[in-house]
Amino acid sequence: MRLIIIKAKLLQVTLTILAAISVTVPNISVAGTNTRANSIELPSTSQLKINLRGSYYQSSGNQFIEGNDRVRGIHPFECTEFAYGRAIERGLVKNKQGIGVVLNGDAHTWDDRIADSSYRSRLKTRVRANSLVVWEANLQFQWSEGNMNYTSTTDPTAGHVAFVEKVYPDGSFLISEGVHQSQPSIRLIKGQTPQAKAAKFIYL
Repeated sequence: MRLIIIKAKLLQVTLTILAAISVTVPNISVAGTNTRANSIELPSTSQLKINLRGSYYQSSGNQFIEGNDRVRGIHPFECTEFAYGRAIERGLVKNKQGIGVVLNGDAHTWDDRIADSSYRSRLKTRVRANSLVVWEANLQFQWSEGNMNYTSTTDPTAGHVAFVEKVYPDGSFLISEGVHQSQPSIRLIKGQTPQAKAAKFIYL
């Protein structure tokens, strides 16, 4: 039986917002004998009603993009830019107002900023739809699903942040995230995996 190895490097990107900030989506390696065994059809951005033409994904309505002085269509989304914009798009955050002021800096600092603010009660370890999910920097996860083995790592200095679109009965959750492309990535995080257990959530 031949071993099939798939390596997918999702993102490696540098974000500048008022200071130099590095943000990287986890690198994921998959090894197994049947790559279709655990496949799932994920919804599209249009099915999730993500409108990338909205002001929340432009410098006029998103403090992260404004801080980067980016021109849309030329510079793709960082994880912080997209997660912040998605929260605004869903009507859960206002740009530069309320909790939207606290959310700032490197992705892995978002939970710390919330913990040190008047919104500290919104920092949780249990997943909920319409929340932000934060992973610390320099983490490596390894787990198996059937005949598939997975390894995932976060950026050594910046960590990662994404938006939780949906939660399933088994504890798995669907996220949308900026992956240094013009379109966001839609990804399923399986429940009870190391990735899921290491996640922190900011309720909005």
